[in-house]
Amino acid sequence: GSGGPFRGWSWEETEKVTPQMAVKHPNWAMGAKISVDSATMMNKGLEFIEAMHLFGVTPEDIQVVVHPQSIIHSMVELIDGTVIAQMGVADMGLPIQLALTYPRRCASMFSALDFSTLKDLTFEAPDYEKTPCLRLAMDCARAGGLSSCVMSAANEVAVHKFLRHELGYNRIYDAAAGAVDAIENVKDPDLETILAADAAARRYVMEKYS
Repeated sequence: GSGGPFRGWSWEETEKVTPQMAVKHPNWAMGAKISVDSATMMNKGLEFIEAMHLFGVTPEDIQVVVHPQSIIHSMVELIDGTVIAQMGVADMGLPIQLALTYPRRCASMFSALDFSTLKDLTFEAPDYEKTPCLRLAMDCARAGGLSSCVMSAANEVAVHKFLRHELGYNRIYDAAAGAVDAIENVKDPDLETILAADAAARRYVMEKYS
């Protein structure tokens, strides 16, 4: 993950973040909701959960790394220690095109990487104290059951309230974490239970932060 526009900011500094600030990502042009999720790094937490289910791996098999340049988008470490990286320009059009043409890869209008102009590719570990939404999502992934569903639903409502200036930036985490604490986790839920938990999480944020 890039770390978003507030990488390195303290919790106190992000108290003053406005919607206009949060949607201005340094590398990506995305919709408002996803841009806010990128700023809080909740998006990387959601991708952590997705990777578990898509590839059938455990939380211990996945590592989140902050890469501010947004050139490397994912990496796979093979059993011999070799790492294969997927690289490309920071343009959402590329993954959207692949989603539409998969499994074929087609010529595109997007720019190719110019390695002669790439000066640095840097990496750092996430600071979980400054990105509590990422930590929360990873904790929910480990907890299993309804936790991730509740967190995602609560976050969605909280972000929309933030974008409407009805909720402070740091309260997005408070709302998602509060919903996870308030709603009982069921380890092996059926679809009806999942939908009920989703609705309860949304209702929790609407009522708690009205």
